[in-house]
Amino acid sequence: MGLAPGHPLLFAVRHLNASSADPIGENDLLEALRADIVPARYERHVRDFLDEADVEALSDLVRAGCVTYPTLARHARRYLDPRHETQQWLDDRA
Repeated sequence: MGLAPGHPLLFAVRHLNASSADPIGENDLLEALRADIVPARYERHVRDFLDEADVEALSDLVRAGCVTYPTLARHARRYLDPRHETQQWLDDRA
């Protein structure tokens, strides 16, 4: 994909892969986050990302044009507990 150093997607992938036995690449995470329905092979990655990412990282991805708040909120409603702070935060912005 050729992302510039410091791009929010690179940070997101590094953070996610740091604790993963099954790493994911930038293109695959982007595909999964943009999908209407997350491909089964990436569901765990998206769930873990939404569970672990701080709201600043999510905002950075939106500002960089990688994904939208409504798309992230839809995935959060599917993968996170309704009381999860990130889901509530995304719902407020969707």
